Amino acid sequence: MNPRLAMRPSSVTAMNHSADPRVLGTIAMPGVAVAVWQRQPDPPWQEWLDALPAQRLPVLRQTLRPCDAVAAVTAACDSAALTAGHHRQSLIADVAQLTLLAAGHLGALMVNLRLEVTDGQSCPKWHLDSVRARLLCTLRGAGTQFGPAVGPAQVGAVHQMPTGAVGLFRGKGWPRDGSAILHRSPPAIAGQTRLLVVVDPVDEMASC
Repeated sequence: MNPRLAMRPSSVTAMNHSADPRVLGTIAMPGVAVAVWQRQPDPPWQEWLDALPAQRLPVLRQTLRPCDAVAAVTAACDSAALTAGHHRQSLIADVAQLTLLAAGHLGALMVNLRLEVTDGQSCPKWHLDSVRARLLCTLRGAGTQFGPAVGPAQVGAVHQMPTGAVGLFRGKGWPRDGSAILHRSPPAIAGQTRLLVVVDPVDEMASC
């Protein structure tokens, strides 16, 4: 960890929420630690996704240009033997849109895109990510929990993103103000498998 980042005070606590996707752009405003787009998934599509066997959910970890997200997610769906159809195409298009949104709001020419399938609590500790910022969206299962820090790895009031909601979180590498909003994976629910989209800017490439 960069020692300067470790010593920087964490004071930014504003949490912006809106049904308007433009709320994600407020992550760059002074004082804003997290911006959440409270969107509502299409019910038939959500029912289809929730009913899929876990082994049919796409898994992906790739550094790419945002415009290549469609091809990467399509390949991940093929690897999972996910049957072709309009619901699958909607899934691919949605992840591609999220990738473009993250890249656009964070000014990144390259991103790290992940699709994670988990049935446990992959990140149980309250934390800040070791990146400039991170987009998180739980497409299936319980959403990410977050709240204002009240001590090391402790939060006060706990908030939880609804399934399908999109959040942009400042990380340790944010260049101006440190974030005092921590987050974690939600506690595991028996029999529930999560599908999480994670998009990070690749800043060393974006600055070329």
